[in-house]
Amino acid sequence: MARGWGDWLLQQSPAWTTSLSVHCVILLLLALWVVRERHAERLRLTLGFAGPKSAATDVGADVVVATQEKAPPEEKTEVAKTDMPPVESPRSAPTEMPEDAPDDAPGPEEMVAAAAPAVGMLLVGRDAGRREALVRAGGGSDETEAAVALALDWLARQARKDGLWSLTGPYDDGGSQENRVAATAMALLAFQGAGNTLAEGPHRQVVSRAWKGLLAKQLPNGTFDLGDAPTQQRHYAHAQATIALCEIYGMTRDEKLVEPARRAVAYAVEAQGPNGAWRYEPGQRGDMSVTGWYLMALKSAEMAGIAVPREVFTGLEGFLESVAIDKGRRYGYMRHSEQKPASPVTAAVTAEGLLCRQYLGWPRRDPRLVEGVELLLAESPLDFQNEKDVYAWYYITQVAHHLEGDAWRRWNDQLREVLPREQSLKGRERGSWDPSLDKWGHVGGRLFVTCFCTYMLEVYYRHLPLYSGLPAEAP
Repeated sequence: MARGWGDWLLQQSPAWTTSLSVHCVILLLLALWVVRERHAERLRLTLGFAGPKSAATDVGADVVVATQEKAPPEEKTEVAKTDMPPVESPRSAPTEMPEDAPDDAPGPEEMVAAAAPAVGMLLVGRDAGRREALVRAGGGSDETEAAVALALDWLARQARKDGLWSLTGPYDDGGSQENRVAATAMALLAFQGAGNTLAEGPHRQVVSRAWKGLLAKQLPNGTFDLGDAPTQQRHYAHAQATIALCEIYGMTRDEKLVEPARRAVAYAVEAQGPNGAWRYEPGQRGDMSVTGWYLMALKSAEMAGIAVPREVFTGLEGFLESVAIDKGRRYGYMRHSEQKPASPVTAAVTAEGLLCRQYLGWPRRDPRLVEGVELLLAESPLDFQNEKDVYAWYYITQVAHHLEGDAWRRWNDQLREVLPREQSLKGRERGSWDPSLDKWGHVGGRLFVTCFCTYMLEVYYRHLPLYSGLPAEAP
């Protein structure tokens, strides 16, 4: 057999050249393989989003880049939860009163109450750009916000076909008395407290239907058709509906809401009693319990830019003096005669009285205010294991939150632990609170107790603290 040129050369070459040739071939093949793999490499970037799932989030994208440098593994891109600008100081009002009033500014007799500038922007904490920061700043948590979300889901499920709510059902443990205007106003206050409006928020459709139904019940004189609701509940219901109406107007500036809000406020002003307070019927000598709601109705009007006559607050201050106990540290329900002090004195009406004092101008460090709050914290712990009183706790929460400081921290330490823990987490009443053992639970039922617990958990952003940025010294 003839031998080829290669065979001959292989036989004539020294052994070391054969080994060298083989290794060179192997190295050449390896080099070609590495080059081929590098040319085939692609950089695949997968983006994850914190918002709702969409088709785009399931697909990876081939990205052409102009640099071979890769970011360190520990660096991650965070996706913003909102397009709102960051808030440097979420507790500060975004606008200030001008130092010099213009020549055509209204005179003192035309101005609203002296404390009005302090409440002008208290609703802005509900804005999406502020809420998260306020929860952190005020001592809230993921647990408190989760509890609010569950509560609002429960409330949304209880709305009837006409958009309104009921105190008596269809949920378990309904109240013993019906008042659909009060039930609807209380539910709306909970939704609006978390920033839901007619056009914004996850529950905007629920809010929109509710307002369509509630405004249909407003009468020409500004109050609401309460049907067969008990007489003693009528003015509570009007005050609650007025708060909700002024809030929704202040939050949206919807022109369709301004006239209904003004009529509701006008009715509240006209209903003030001769002692400067409110009770069950227009013009009746008032008590501290109903008056607390009307104070908040009128202050909510100011928050929305609706003027309230100064003399209304002057009369209210006179009433507070008449029911003040222990130099204003405590408050009674009503003064029945000039010879006897106001009675009864309870945690609820004392907290209402102190809240009124805050809104009417008492400074943060006024000894009567500070010592009154200390008495409330000592005598009314937030305890679900014994007799509950969410009505009193709701007012204490507001007063302590406005006061801030150590008093608020001690109260909030209870609030943020107890309320989420006691919330129902199973079954069809998931998200609500059991009204059993509550002082007024047998009357207002599960919806009443759930709304008040929700207000307390929304306190971090529901209203900005009154004294932030203001002097705390007593005069």
